[in-house]
Amino acid sequence: MATRLATADADLLLGDAARSRSRHSCSLALVARDEPWDIDRVMEFVDARLADAPRYRQRIRHIPFSLARAVWVDDPDFDLSFHVRRSALPAPGGMRQLADLVARLVDRPLEADRPLWELYLIEGLPDGRLAILTKTHHALLGGPHAVDLAQVLVTDERASADVDEVATWTPVPAPGDGVLVLDALMTIATDPLELVRRSARLAHALERATRGLVGAANLSVLRPAGGLAEMFRTTRPRGSRVGLASFPLAQAREIAREHSCKVNDVVLAVLCGALRSWILSSGHPLSTSDTLRAIVPMAVTSEADGSENQSEATSAEIASALIGMPVGEPNPRMRLAQIARETATQRHPREAVGAKSLARLSGFAPPTLHALASRAAIMLPSESYDLVVTNAPGPQRKVFWGDGELVEVYPVPALLEGQALAVSMSSYAGTVYCGFTSDRQAVPDVEEIGELISSALDELTGTAG
Repeated sequence: MATRLATADADLLLGDAARSRSRHSCSLALVARDEPWDIDRVMEFVDARLADAPRYRQRIRHIPFSLARAVWVDDPDFDLSFHVRRSALPAPGGMRQLADLVARLVDRPLEADRPLWELYLIEGLPDGRLAILTKTHHALLGGPHAVDLAQVLVTDERASADVDEVATWTPVPAPGDGVLVLDALMTIATDPLELVRRSARLAHALERATRGLVGAANLSVLRPAGGLAEMFRTTRPRGSRVGLASFPLAQAREIAREHSCKVNDVVLAVLCGALRSWILSSGHPLSTSDTLRAIVPMAVTSEADGSENQSEATSAEIASALIGMPVGEPNPRMRLAQIARETATQRHPREAVGAKSLARLSGFAPPTLHALASRAAIMLPSESYDLVVTNAPGPQRKVFWGDGELVEVYPVPALLEGQALAVSMSSYAGTVYCGFTSDRQAVPDVEEIGELISSALDELTGTAG
């Protein structure tokens, strides 16, 4: 029988959300290979990996008369060549050209009547590298075992150069309308609340009202709306821009040791310093008390609480924590101290997105964690924060994409409704990679924030000792 969408996943599809940039997360990987790329071999690799993630060959089937939530069914017309697409950069094929192309691809809508994902193979980079952009709709991340497409495609070992035979995939026939209607009626009989859930507008209104009440009870209002906060909001989306940056993880670790804080605190402080410099360069005055309200989703153990070893937990949650980013503080040491104090005493709101135990997620987990973090942020009222910041640690060893080596990986965060800027960071093989997504009209110079990351890191380095 077809699997019914969870209530939270159905909410993600309300209105035209399947076509919205706020409902899918992206990941950009740069892959190196000693020989020229065989695109047919790449397609075969993707096809083989999808065998471990059947949801990526399924589409959403709506119930006649909207009697119940939609269901997942195998796509009988699944066409891998539609989802895996080729593109190329104009010369000279640098990172700026790559970021501009990614921004245009991020804004392209997903087809609601097909499986909700896309993958772009981008050629034209120096040294024969291949850039791979994946787009995964948040609805695909529902359930405790779901993983982002980018995680599905990364492996611990290099794929064999020999072409492996891929088993032919045969879709399971979808149930007819009569069966779906009968099942919906049985669901309503056994679960009367389904009558409420089936109304998209009513469910949406109730959900928003509930979030507002919960948000008011759990999130501190740092200041009234207006002023600095308006720089990070937009009411009329005008397309996206993307910025990319990176910095050495070892440098952040050294600062954390010197200041007896966590590496995550240092990463947030580096971002805070870059945002401060960018705000000042935009001509906006800052006072020492100015802060930005950042939603920073964090991993929270939900079972085996109290255990010092998180690997003993059977599940975990991504919960949203409200962190005040002290962009008005001119002293980098004080900025780091304030952020470390807030993260140490943070109490997480009740809204959380369930996931498999983070210690047990196999493969390259950051793409999945970023997507879950976006889902968690969507569950909160947008008026309660100024921007979403996600930070997901990755493996510090080299991993592989097909028969090529993953050399760089940049998270490209979803830009939620009403937000002008979103930031995601991932550590991998000794480097912290940063991705910035902004509204083209509200923050047209988002690449400058990435350029200011290095100077913000140097500021903190100068405080050591």
